[in-house]
Amino acid sequence: MGSHDNIHIPKESWPHFSWYVIEFTIVTLIAFLIAFQVTPLFEEMTMGQGLECYQESHITKCSPAEEPTADESVLNWIFASIITLVFLVWYIGIRGFVLKKKILENR
Repeated sequence: MGSHDNIHIPKESWPHFSWYVIEFTIVTLIAFLIAFQVTPLFEEMTMGQGLECYQESHITKCSPAEEPTADESVLNWIFASIITLVFLVWYIGIRGFVLKKKILENR
């Protein structure tokens, strides 16, 4: 029996870019989890007195709301900012300076 040169070697056949995809997925999940847990802490900062409007025929009447409401657009910006902060801390801070790994290195 002769030897075959088509032996499966996992290190050589596993695509290297998939480790970047796995790392990106884990960092994304952690960032969303942190943002989801931290965003409610900022809800009191975004409270404001909104307007309650109702329409009578072609005239719209607005009056101040009885209860303060949270401004959802500001909470969305806070949520996105926390996710961005986690990405910057991981890819620039920890991975770049602490682990001394390039973000995309040539192979």
